[in-house]
Amino acid sequence: MNNTPAEPSSAEAPSAGRRAGNRRIGLSRQRRALAATGIAVVAGSVLVTGLTASASPSTAAQHADRPAACVPYDPAKPQPPAQDPAPTSVSTVEQVYRCIFDNYYGGARLDDRPLLQYAFQAVVRELRKRGVDRPGAVLPALTGDRDKDWQLFSRRLQEVLDAVPDDQGLRSSLAGAAIQGMFAALHDNHAGYSPGDPGAPQGAHPWGLGIGLNRLLPPAETAPDFTGPLFLTTVGTGTPAAKAKLRPGDVIETVNGVPVFTNGLLNPGVVDSLHPAYPRRTPVTLTVRRPATGRTLHVRVTPGPLPAQPQPHVTATLVAGSIADIRFDAFYPGVAQEALKAIAGLQATTKLTGVIFDLRGNHGGVGEEGNTLMGAFVHGAAAVSFCDAGGTCDPQPVNDNTPLLHLPMVTLTDDGCASACEMFATGVKDLHLGTLVGTRTAGVNSGPAHLYALDDNTLIRLPSQHVIGANGEIVDGVGVPPDHYAPLTAADASTGKDPALDKAKAILRS
Repeated sequence: MNNTPAEPSSAEAPSAGRRAGNRRIGLSRQRRALAATGIAVVAGSVLVTGLTASASPSTAAQHADRPAACVPYDPAKPQPPAQDPAPTSVSTVEQVYRCIFDNYYGGARLDDRPLLQYAFQAVVRELRKRGVDRPGAVLPALTGDRDKDWQLFSRRLQEVLDAVPDDQGLRSSLAGAAIQGMFAALHDNHAGYSPGDPGAPQGAHPWGLGIGLNRLLPPAETAPDFTGPLFLTTVGTGTPAAKAKLRPGDVIETVNGVPVFTNGLLNPGVVDSLHPAYPRRTPVTLTVRRPATGRTLHVRVTPGPLPAQPQPHVTATLVAGSIADIRFDAFYPGVAQEALKAIAGLQATTKLTGVIFDLRGNHGGVGEEGNTLMGAFVHGAAAVSFCDAGGTCDPQPVNDNTPLLHLPMVTLTDDGCASACEMFATGVKDLHLGTLVGTRTAGVNSGPAHLYALDDNTLIRLPSQHVIGANGEIVDGVGVPPDHYAPLTAADASTGKDPALDKAKAILRS
């Protein structure tokens, strides 16, 4: 099981060395979700309504006119991109429509009407955004019959595409908007479609300021309305922000002269300015307050290329003399054995009295890696189960082949801990393997999902099962609460303190 979010378009560089909070910076969650480790996991609320749409028995003859079905895509065996992929069209939209019913968790029970309604709403928004709204852009009356409704919808969508100016890019954007709308109807935070980013050439460096913020974008499922303050959690080495002498903990008060908050509400445009996309070089002027000194600074930062992001890896250090502090920001293939090897390396020279797994900012990955790691603390147990829409569940056991460490353990979490990371946190909590410290996890957690290729050379991702914890609880949209709440403040980051790590050390020393 993988979760990932990836494929950075304007990714921010990570900081060198350890930073309190350990935010993974600058990656759009949606982009992370469709790349990296491939077969992904997640899911939000599932649109399985009481009104189950049907397929017309009289439409068999029409099936011959359907586009080719979406094709399962194995990221471990990537196919070379098509030399001349088809443009995103009504045919692509139909591929997605059929693929959802055939492969999505609960797809057989979905009502087609919300899918098509959300799809058409997205098309209308795109028409209005581009100033090309059309009088014929009206959603036809839908019946609840999937095939008949598709005929009505597709005919109207094609009429709209034919009525706009003769611009293939515009038409593809409208068709892509319809696809995005269908995924919005699923209310599932890991079902997704990535149309690509034509503004960022292949092989381009990550771009931006090189900062991480205490505000995730988009916000975690469990995040309350953000009331501030907005501060830097990381400043990447060698980045524009580092050259401008910004530091972790700096509280951002204005961006280009605009207050970060108005009447207590965050200004979204201000936050967007902090993540400029390639190739924007317009300088960003910040007013920041540095808690460590109390000084207010006016800083000008020019966006630019960022250092390439390092490959995922395990960082192991010894803290408090005898505690293994193990950090990794993804459950990538092989991470469990790397973590266990790192612990063994510390044990070779020190009698360990405990283990800390720092999973703050860990965006997920391969769920089996978490099962292998939990096998170092318990055998003969299942941390989670994967369930289909009919209620049949497959327990996911921990790996009993992992030798037991016989050490107490604390896991650090925050709202950047998502998917496979939350499966691990759920197991730690439900199976009483250790103590959770930090803040509540993201609430972005489902079962195995799979990638599918479309005729325009893009990919979609659809969860096929959902996940429940060992106690039968749903974590998706809820998250996993810590046993001890220890958030990172601006003052902490500014003075180099880490309250969650300090609490973990205190627990393991007691």
